[in-house]
Amino acid sequence: MSRLITRFRQQPVWIALIISLFLVLWIASGMVSGQTEGPVKEKQDALLQKVEVTTFVADNVNKEVSIYGRTEPDRMATLRAEVAAQVTEILASEGASVSAGQLLFRLDEKDLKQQVRSAQATVKQRELELQGAESLKQKGLQSEVTIAQSLANLESAKSQLIALQIMLQNTEVKAPYAGVLNTHAVEVGDYVKVGDPLATLVDLDPLVIRADVTENDIAALRKGQSAQARLVSGRQVSGQVRYIASVSNEGTNTFKIEVAVPNPEGQYLAGMSTQLVIPLEETLAVRVTPAVMSLDERGELGVKTVDADDTVHFVPINMVKSDNEGVWLSGLGHQADIITLGQGFVRDGDKVEVVRASDIVQVK
Repeated sequence: MSRLITRFRQQPVWIALIISLFLVLWIASGMVSGQTEGPVKEKQDALLQKVEVTTFVADNVNKEVSIYGRTEPDRMATLRAEVAAQVTEILASEGASVSAGQLLFRLDEKDLKQQVRSAQATVKQRELELQGAESLKQKGLQSEVTIAQSLANLESAKSQLIALQIMLQNTEVKAPYAGVLNTHAVEVGDYVKVGDPLATLVDLDPLVIRADVTENDIAALRKGQSAQARLVSGRQVSGQVRYIASVSNEGTNTFKIEVAVPNPEGQYLAGMSTQLVIPLEETLAVRVTPAVMSLDERGELGVKTVDADDTVHFVPINMVKSDNEGVWLSGLGHQADIITLGQGFVRDGDKVEVVRASDIVQVK
């Protein structure tokens, strides 16, 4: 041993080499240890993402179909001339409410009254001729052919009389139903031919709201269902579904519906844009602000909740309805802990540090 030590003292290079090798091994062992322990220590020291969570309690609300439509008259007719004549009198102004059978226009009668009296006299004459022929037949002095000819002459005279009476009646144009005389197409002195328009008559009681419903919602609608409507003026009206189309529109795959709104005073007008809301079945839902909703990787709408282990879960939801204070969501059960702040920084399955809101939110 002493001989080996003496030899190292005589050759100091070996001492330096051994010391250098020892230092390299010591430094290398420290680097490996650092590489192994660094990520673990870093992971242990990392802070969890803080999120604010509010507990929402569900309430029973009516699911509803909300669509946009337009108010229209129940009936609308274009009154047309049935005789060729001059307009001699207009008895109802534009925009006036008229009753069924009310006289609206008079057309020139010309000599129609005289023609009617002449036709009446001809009918009387044909009746006497038939009576005479039948009397002669009883005496054996008249043939069946003559009797038949006399009967045909009488029927022809009656037909002509009826035609003239109808023409005379048609010189007075009356309202076929109660409504509003919306527009005039003629003035006094105008000459009209058969079929020319005279005026437009609309019936606004009930007022009809027509709208298109998607194929997803049409199955939930029934005739007689109540409906609420908000006119563009801000007024709200109520009515009932009276018509549901059996065949969809080929271009849009939507179904036309009609809602009838009582309008006895005519205070609601046709041609107004309208938001129509039809309540459906009752369901459990919570009301939240749209800010808490988000989309997942598949583009599905939902909210992020946390469970008892402070783990984030993405819950798909269905929007039931909306109002001025928020939107009603179903699919969350009777109660849900929803992330209301910080949901944009966490994903489904993440562990989080939960900061509870002070109050439970229960909408009445």
